[in-house]
Amino acid sequence: MNSTATPLDRAFAALSYVMPLASALSAGIYFLPFLQQAAPPIYAALYFVLYQTPLSILIAIENSIFGIAVFFVLFLFVIRNQDISRFIRFNVLQAIIVSFSISIGTYILSLIGVIQIPVVGEALLNVLFLGGMAIVIYGVAFSVLGRYTEVPGISDAVNAQMPF
Repeated sequence: MNSTATPLDRAFAALSYVMPLASALSAGIYFLPFLQQAAPPIYAALYFVLYQTPLSILIAIENSIFGIAVFFVLFLFVIRNQDISRFIRFNVLQAIIVSFSISIGTYILSLIGVIQIPVVGEALLNVLFLGGMAIVIYGVAFSVLGRYTEVPGISDAVNAQMPF
């Protein structure tokens, strides 16, 4: 699905992917130290982008108690507001669903104790981290290009919740 998104719409749509980025980073407890040892230049670039730019403030807000307030503000005042372009609302709702999925996945793994099993827990958290990061990169890239991101299953759920 193509859109006629303005540059401001594209920026706000890309910004919405901070939520799943913060959730994915919390699942990266095993992968990030591995990346630091295996590929120091890539880790250094990632560290700079995530923690040495204004993006770090948004990630800190999302990982604090204010993250739930951000969720409610976005859900109540952005997604349900028909005056805001569908492109922004679509990407915000998709980012919320991805963030929620990563957070719930991490919580369930922790709750049932799978994280304590060395190989299994590490592998499952790496899947959540890498999958989340892939969706974030894909979502931001397509948002900047002004195109709708089509993530199987998730985009269908977003379109079902937002027919207008």
